[in-house]
Amino acid sequence: MDRNSPIVVFDSGVGGVSVLRSLVRELSDEQFIYFGDSANAPYGPRSTEEIRGLTLENLTRLKNEYDFKAAVIACNTATSAAIGALRAAWPELPIIGIEPALKPAADRHPGGTVVVMATETTLREEKFAAMTRRMESRCRIVSLPCPELVEFVERGETDSPALEDYLRRVLEPYANGGADAVVLGCTHYPFAAAALRRVLAPETELLDGADGTARNTRSQLAERSLLRETGPGSVVFLNSSPDHALPELCGRLLQMPPLPPLPEKTVRRTTMDPKERFVSIYRQYIHREGAEELMDYLLQSDFFEAPASARYHSAVAGGLCQHSLNVYDCLRAYLARPRVQQVYGLTGEEYSEESVAIVALLHDLCKIGCYKAGFRNVKDERGAWQKVPTYNFEDEFPFGHGEKSVWMVMKYMKLTDHEAFAIRYHMGFSGEEDARTVGQALAKFPLAFALNVADSEATYFLEETP
Repeated sequence: MDRNSPIVVFDSGVGGVSVLRSLVRELSDEQFIYFGDSANAPYGPRSTEEIRGLTLENLTRLKNEYDFKAAVIACNTATSAAIGALRAAWPELPIIGIEPALKPAADRHPGGTVVVMATETTLREEKFAAMTRRMESRCRIVSLPCPELVEFVERGETDSPALEDYLRRVLEPYANGGADAVVLGCTHYPFAAAALRRVLAPETELLDGADGTARNTRSQLAERSLLRETGPGSVVFLNSSPDHALPELCGRLLQMPPLPPLPEKTVRRTTMDPKERFVSIYRQYIHREGAEELMDYLLQSDFFEAPASARYHSAVAGGLCQHSLNVYDCLRAYLARPRVQQVYGLTGEEYSEESVAIVALLHDLCKIGCYKAGFRNVKDERGAWQKVPTYNFEDEFPFGHGEKSVWMVMKYMKLTDHEAFAIRYHMGFSGEEDARTVGQALAKFPLAFALNVADSEATYFLEETP
């Protein structure tokens, strides 16, 4: 596939420009074709079958006409209804969807009230229901359908007395501090941010999923070596409606300022225990499909209580989690060294914050469920034998070390080649693999070499042997 082919950004109308805005910032060298199906907007009141049919029909035509290399479904409603069908139709292509930013909101406001503004279809689909089930123990979630808000934005009415009156009606129970966060679960809604700010309490945070979708798009293009290497980038607006004012409206929306960055939370990292810090880093940087299901598995396993080894480094309860954090810190520090960046060129797209977090935090998943508490005999200072606590290694699924970790991660989410090889060969030459094979892997995938350095530094210099 040609890396110079365009990326299609699809929405039911003009709202997806909020995602396009983030994509243009993240991928400034790319050529984007934005297609809005305003002739059939809004999608929200339609049935799932209608939405799926319209989305497939439009994407099929765009693929035939423009042979795009990737498609971003910049519409929460279309993502909920059609993303599975689209990926089945083009399994070889990156098809990136968007979902409400409920997980970041829950992370930032544990125990708080999170209002999710979205279309009826997004809120009724199983995808959102599953997300709610995962998050409902962490915060109070309020689903708030706002069908008319899409129509305001489609008319270009992003800040008017009528819009503000509408928002005051639908948000009345949450306007005066009744919500800690409002998730904008439709890509049209960020364009009403100015009016929303006047309606909501100053401390209420607004969150959307545009920036995360842009980062995910970059990651998937990098995985397939599809990033365009030279600019300049470009944007072309297309629409199913004959209204010639719509491309001009899209251009104006593209120039509107995005939501401001969220402020740092006041909880200091030094107050976090290792488990809290692991979960915080994971949820801050790892956002690909299946990530939250993998976290659920980790929380239900012994990962946060297990040692990192039976008798050597971090051979204490909680050692596995702490070792993973040590490797994360060492890897980030290694990749930040000017010599590493300038001489060895370890600054490619495959070394995103997400990739670094994945390989460092998850490289030793193979140790889950393998350590059993026991005792061993050692001589004390007087030469007398004493029983001391220890761990016994009992692997009930002997599938190797690095390769087992790769297999366990990929049960839940996809890995890039760089990530998979990094985890597979993170032990470098200290494992039992053929030295020539290890050398070839480290040479071809420098992230594997970097992870080996970080793992060695954490093991031999940061962690004690009891």
